[in-house]
Amino acid sequence: MPRHISTIAIALLTVVVGSAGASQTATSSSAPDIDREVWSVFVATVATDDIAGMGRVYFPDAVLVSPNGTRPIKDTLEGWGRDMVAAKARGDKATVEFRFSRRQDDSTTAFEAGIFKYTVIARSGASTPKFYPFEELLVKTDGKWRVLMERQFDLVTEDAWDKLAK
Repeated sequence: MPRHISTIAIALLTVVVGSAGASQTATSSSAPDIDREVWSVFVATVATDDIAGMGRVYFPDAVLVSPNGTRPIKDTLEGWGRDMVAAKARGDKATVEFRFSRRQDDSTTAFEAGIFKYTVIARSGASTPKFYPFEELLVKTDGKWRVLMERQFDLVTEDAWDKLAK
């Protein structure tokens, strides 16, 4: 079995078996490292239209799961990159924020869930926020946290966002 496939399989097994019945983050949380290496990078790369920087947070063989099916992250990033170029040409900007409903981790694996708020700010100044529930499966390899799988769900209301802690 190729190394990256076995890493994914072990990570999935660890999250599924190790988290059975668990609802809170372990005492020695990796959340601060994940915040710095994943979530803050997503915030910065969305704000600066840096699709290459965003892509470095994912494993090359990572998968996006959405209500429409599954796609390799490489294909997804290409589409998001085209969207960033088109938005920039229109004079639009975007921001992203994250709130969490679940954070489970150990020193090398993590599962995190919540809602992200993706806001497009048009050249006119009008902003349009959208709220997407998400789940992420992460693994720390070579000292760095990276995303193996991202799952995005159908849009929810701002009310669902407001119910999660800041």
